[in-house]
Amino acid sequence: MQHTLAPRFDRRIRPLLLLILWLLLLVPATVLTLAQLPLFPWLPLDGVIAELVYAITFTGTAPWGAISAAAVIVLAFIRLSHPQAIKFLLALALSLGSSLWLNESLKTHFNEPRPNVLFLSKHKLLDRDDFYRLHKSERRELMTALFANDASALPPMSPHVANHWQQEVGLSFPSGHTLFATILALTASWFFIASGHWGTCVFLAVWALSMGGSRMLLGMHHSQDVMAATALALPLCLLGILLASWLGPRLFRTRQPQSD
Repeated sequence: MQHTLAPRFDRRIRPLLLLILWLLLLVPATVLTLAQLPLFPWLPLDGVIAELVYAITFTGTAPWGAISAAAVIVLAFIRLSHPQAIKFLLALALSLGSSLWLNESLKTHFNEPRPNVLFLSKHKLLDRDDFYRLHKSERRELMTALFANDASALPPMSPHVANHWQQEVGLSFPSGHTLFATILALTASWFFIASGHWGTCVFLAVWALSMGGSRMLLGMHHSQDVMAATALALPLCLLGILLASWLGPRLFRTRQPQSD
């Protein structure tokens, strides 16, 4: 496939397009938060739709999230020029690396329980305060025991969703899955927009939007968790792009196209 080196529009428009894309991703969770409309437990967790929703979450769950990122990186090396692809790889690594630290710091600071834990606490199946005093491994053991001993008291759910509840026992705010997917979508779009690959940008935007929806529907996150993660994604994305623009020529000694 022939690489597209030059943008198909004035390069000064690209920041505006990225901003519009980010706002479109931000609107749904913001509306749900302002309207105080929780998506959990709206969806039955034992049907085909729940399995499809879980499949979306699966693409952002470690270690499979790394495969999703690797697939986009490979696509970048196929569809972009080599300097653009290298810069994208560096920008993505810097953005995602900073997001890991920020995500864990905010979770620890806000100490917000997940919606499914609040649900279980409301139905007297566990105590949320005692639950979050435990180490993560102990929380998983407690949740596994709950599914083994009190399955009839739990909402019906597919094996995949049940296993996800037992493994995802961290804190809620913000949504790490959404932060990962949105950073990946925005950072990739910055480079793919410049080369005219609009279909790729639309696909990644829909995937990122679906990721946030899946986290809410499965009871893993509140709408404000998804909203905050989406809001944080843009500055982290821009930070990665700016640092990559500065570090790229120094690390790889490549001439950068004028369009970047």
